[in-house]
Amino acid sequence: MDPITLINLVPYTFLNPLILLAYFVAFSEDSALRLLKVKPFYHLSGNSQRINLLVYAGFCIVASAAFMAFKLVVLLPLATTPLTALDIMLVQPGWSWLFAYVVSAFTLAALLSRDGLEGNIAGFIFAPFIFIATILLLIEHVQWLLARVI
Repeated sequence: MDPITLINLVPYTFLNPLILLAYFVAFSEDSALRLLKVKPFYHLSGNSQRINLLVYAGFCIVASAAFMAFKLVVLLPLATTPLTALDIMLVQPGWSWLFAYVVSAFTLAALLSRDGLEGNIAGFIFAPFIFIATILLLIEHVQWLLARVI
């Protein structure tokens, strides 16, 4: 495995905005995972919340492994050349990845702060940037898929 892939593996797993969005959806008030006795967020005063870092780290590892397994199952039959799991695992990092990692890092820093993150601020300030980062990553994945696999 080349060093760029190794360096990209940690932020790909823990700073991926797709996984961050999946965490918010998976542990929303209406989800089935809320029935577990896991506290994904610590509720602070008012509408503010702080993220539980251990639950988030565990969720990131499971979600990243599931996403990589999904890519293996779907992309191996489509590939014109033989691909290994390491080839499929990560897309080559670029500016869109850097933007996505920075957006996710700022969002997580706000969620980990002492005062937490208030719901309206998360929705109006952080959510648009997370959605833009997600769209950029999806475009990069499709470009990689068209260039490398199909």
